[in-house]
Amino acid sequence: MTTPAPAQPPGEPFSEALSEAAQAAAMSVRLILRISDAVRRAAQKQHQGQEQEIGPDAEKLAEGWSAEQLRSVLPEGALHDLMADADWPLMARQLAGLQHAGVDLTTFLPHMGRMAAGVHQAVTANNARTKAEGTDRWADLLRRTMPEGMVRDAILASPSWPDIASAMGRLDHQGADVARILADAHAAGIGVDQAVAAVTTAAAAPTVVRPAPGPAAAPAVVRPAPGPTPPPTRSAPRTAQKPDPWATPAVSTDAKRSWGPLTENLDLPRNLDLGNRRRAL
Repeated sequence: MTTPAPAQPPGEPFSEALSEAAQAAAMSVRLILRISDAVRRAAQKQHQGQEQEIGPDAEKLAEGWSAEQLRSVLPEGALHDLMADADWPLMARQLAGLQHAGVDLTTFLPHMGRMAAGVHQAVTANNARTKAEGTDRWADLLRRTMPEGMVRDAILASPSWPDIASAMGRLDHQGADVARILADAHAAGIGVDQAVAAVTTAAAAPTVVRPAPGPAAAPAVVRPAPGPTPPPTRSAPRTAQKPDPWATPAVSTDAKRSWGPLTENLDLPRNLDLGNRRRAL
């Protein structure tokens, strides 16, 4: 397989425009090959009853053969983009399948090459026009969206302003609200400006070294002077009182009900000798 020349390194605006044009041309070639392969398979089913695949030997040589066939009809960048794609083996087999099916490649390939070259030229011209006209257009939008100040002036004076304008153009082409993005960018820029100013001010301010405060003294506790101690008092000894054996015991209501009325107002002598039952009764 013949290796094509490497593409231009990205980074430069012109190189990026060429790369975008080559990618668009390669995309158009992929589309043509897929459509042609689908038509080839459908035609073989209709006329021969089944699809026809290339043999194993032809499949091994398909990539190198396809690269040589396309080299004379495609832009160099588009061919490099095709061969760097993970689907390149499939595209090579598709092209070989067209040749095996009887497609006249002397007519098919130049037609596909002119189509790819037209896509490449159109994308290149569009990028050039955007590069020439887009900067002024987005500068006007920037002035209308952002208030006058350090943030807006920094963007317009930046060396990367052409790249910023190009990115704004791509976002607008994709349907994004560029004015809203610029408003958010202005708010972010104000925050950056304030942060840098705060750091600068803090670095320029003199540093005052203050002695560390010592430990605070504990407050003195004022205690009252002790007064004269009173002499201890002794309590008089308590004399236990003996119960009166002749005192009338307290009688509960239930006991009175149990004894009956005969026990009421009954007065017994205190010297009654209960040992002589007959005399006592």
